Amino acid sequence: MTLLRRLARFPASLSATLVACGFLFAQAQAPLPQGQVVAKVPCRADPAQSYALYLPSNYGPEKLWPILYAFDPGARGNVPVEDFKGAAEEYGYIVVGSNNSRNGPWEVNLAAAQAMWEDTHERFALDGRRVYMTGFSGGARVACGLARLLRGRVAGVIACGAGFPIGPGAGPAKDTPFIFFGTVGIRDFNFTELKELDKTLDDLGLAHRIEVFAGGHDWAPSALAREAIGWMEIQAMKRGKRERNKALIDKLYEERAGEARKLTEAGDLARAFHRYQAVADEFDGLRDVSAVRTLLLQMQDSKELKDALKREAKRENRIAALEAEYLGVFDQVMDAIRTAGRSPAEISEMVQQMQLSERRGQAEAKKETEESIAAERFVRRVLVHTFEQARDALAKKDFRSATLYLQIAAECAPDSPYIYYTLARAYALNKENKNALAALREAVEKGYADLDAMEKNADFESLRSLPGYAKLIEQLKKAP
Repeated sequence: MTLLRRLARFPASLSATLVACGFLFAQAQAPLPQGQVVAKVPCRADPAQSYALYLPSNYGPEKLWPILYAFDPGARGNVPVEDFKGAAEEYGYIVVGSNNSRNGPWEVNLAAAQAMWEDTHERFALDGRRVYMTGFSGGARVACGLARLLRGRVAGVIACGAGFPIGPGAGPAKDTPFIFFGTVGIRDFNFTELKELDKTLDDLGLAHRIEVFAGGHDWAPSALAREAIGWMEIQAMKRGKRERNKALIDKLYEERAGEARKLTEAGDLARAFHRYQAVADEFDGLRDVSAVRTLLLQMQDSKELKDALKREAKRENRIAALEAEYLGVFDQVMDAIRTAGRSPAEISEMVQQMQLSERRGQAEAKKETEESIAAERFVRRVLVHTFEQARDALAKKDFRSATLYLQIAAECAPDSPYIYYTLARAYALNKENKNALAALREAVEKGYADLDAMEKNADFESLRSLPGYAKLIEQLKKAP
């Protein structure tokens, strides 16, 4: 039984004892820097596992501290720690981001989480009632999956750019043991998923909030990360997980209500209405929200708000329709790649029908039109899906399919050296040496510079004796 499963079965009293014992042991260890991000803290029990860390500048062992565990899809532990460090300093949170968890097998993520959990519980004085998790994209699914696995040991999840794991029984249910704060960019290809999840959580009666920001598929902006931590603090007070702090309640109430007033003054009535609704729900039971509820009733009766909500719905429906239209052609291409007998020429012709170059141009323009937003969601979805499919095809030694998926990915991200490097690997493994050299040359021209990795990569064995390969090696050796 893994540590995480064992911890999930511990009674609260035993857990507190273990935390205290770990904390006493930690006092004999060298202190870690406070008030700054530490990029790599090796786990004592398994130094191959590490995490980025932010300890508040006033951290001390005289009290128990909330902790936020973070999971990035690319094992970039410092990215979420940097994102949340401002909120961590303000609200007194420890933040740790795994340097090993990444998109891929669940076993890798579980091992990373287990090592990080064990090490932090040994090192720090943690408040077992206020353990939180966050993640971006696949990391958000990891955070939700772990929070479910730990059966009430995780108080809340901040999920950025994705929701719950996908699969039977993996989604939210009435017995979901944690609260949920989701963030998603308007241009994020998972936008529709998060909007639908919002409705599902409403229907289930689960405490949650989902906020949209002006961006794409990414971690929440630092200001929204701060808002998410503030929401968790309010929820902790409502649920008796921390003492009530009237000054903090009033401060956050004024901030949230002030934002709603500014939106109203700017004429953005739909967003103002949603913000006032959030204020009323968030602070109900902690302070008097009758004035906000009265204002909401007045707004609901206004023609201006009704028109604004109609425009908002029409815009979202238009974006969704365009995205569905683009994805319809993409699905046909994916089916063609998986179907035996389809020639590369046929598939190439179908790829042209996706108009990826045109869609990419619309997305890169960053205009707030329905077409631009739909195009970015589409291009990013195609990029992520084809790269993941290519990775799976390589693992299955289906090199032909891998080359086709990666060609499409390269259309979506033509400046990515890593995609061209991976495409070169797929071509080489498929014994297409000429194409492999061309893709490798593209990778180097676009910035690939890891000479040691290229020379050690067994996938390029068939290229070693070719003059073109030798030229690329010399080029990299001469690079500054």
